[in-house]
Amino acid sequence: MKKLIILLALPLAILAGCTPGPSEAEQKADLENQVMAVHDSAMAEMGTIIKLRRNLQALSDTLTTQQPDSATIQALQQNIAGLEAADESMMNWMRNYKVPDTLQHKQAINYLQQELQKIKRVRTIMDSTIQAAHQVSEQYEPKK
Repeated sequence: MKKLIILLALPLAILAGCTPGPSEAEQKADLENQVMAVHDSAMAEMGTIIKLRRNLQALSDTLTTQQPDSATIQALQQNIAGLEAADESMMNWMRNYKVPDTLQHKQAINYLQQELQKIKRVRTIMDSTIQAAHQVSEQYEPKK
C-alpha cells in the first residue's frame, strides 16, 4: 500500500516542481511596466524643474540689477544650467526610446533592461538637480 501511494504521489510531485514561471510576454510586459513607472515618476517632476528654473532665472535677473555679486550669479546660473540639462536628458531619453515590439524576446529583454538603467540615471540626475536648485533658491532668495 505504501509503495502504491509513493508511486501515485511521485508524478504529482514532479508536476508540481515543473510549474512554469511567467511567460515571455509577461516578462517583457513586466519590464516595460518598470521602465514606464520610472519614466512616469520622473515626468511628474518636470513641472518642478520648469518652475525652479524660472524662479532661479528671475532671482538671477533681480540680483544682477541690485547687487552684481558674481559668485551668487554664477551659482544661480550653474543651477539653471543643471536644471536645463536634467530637462534635456529626459527629452533625449524619450526621443530615443522605442517600444521593442519587433525584437525577439531575448533582444527585447536586453533592450528594456538597458532602458531601465538609462531612465533610472535620468531620474537620479533630475532628483539631484532639483535638490541642489531648491537649496540655492532658499539660500539666495530675499528674506520676507
